[in-house]
Amino acid sequence: MRLTYLDILEQCFHDKFRGYNKQEVDTFLHLVADDFKAMAKDLKDKDRQIDFKNEEIKELKQSLDELSQLATKTSPEVEKELHALRKELAEKNQLIAELKKSDQSNGNGAFSHLTPEMLKEKAKKIINTAKQHAEQHKTNAAKELDSLQEEIRKLQQQKQQLMNNIRATAVEHLNKFKAGTQNGNAGNSVQD
Repeated sequence: MRLTYLDILEQCFHDKFRGYNKQEVDTFLHLVADDFKAMAKDLKDKDRQIDFKNEEIKELKQSLDELSQLATKTSPEVEKELHALRKELAEKNQLIAELKKSDQSNGNGAFSHLTPEMLKEKAKKIINTAKQHAEQHKTNAAKELDSLQEEIRKLQQQKQQLMNNIRATAVEHLNKFKAGTQNGNAGNSVQD
């Protein structure tokens, strides 16, 4: 049976002749109830933090999965865009070739240093840079996921420690209460 702080506060004891001091019992129960209330609040806070971190992990995993899917396969939209870029590149190559011819016929050769191979090389560099950025984002997401998992592990340890503290406090209060009641009975029998 799990007690709440209200169960402790509302506990009533019957009066007996030469029984416990009702004021002392009530005071003790109020102290125990206050401890239970504070510890229960701490546990709820830790549970909320764990739930929040679990949600963050879920979102990060989903983002990581999406990034992985994007990195491993190309969607139809990307294929269309690549096709359009290739077509545009071919058109630019043709334009460059025409400009080269016209430059050579004019004799100034302003575009003579640009070649289709150079443009292709530049395009490859741009694509590689984009891939590197995607990998960096993926790596950062993985690092953040690891740190969140570590933080959840720490919160779970704190929760366990708090539970152990609650148990220890309850046992300590119970032992003090028992010791006080035994001393009270011993004092009552001496007075008789």
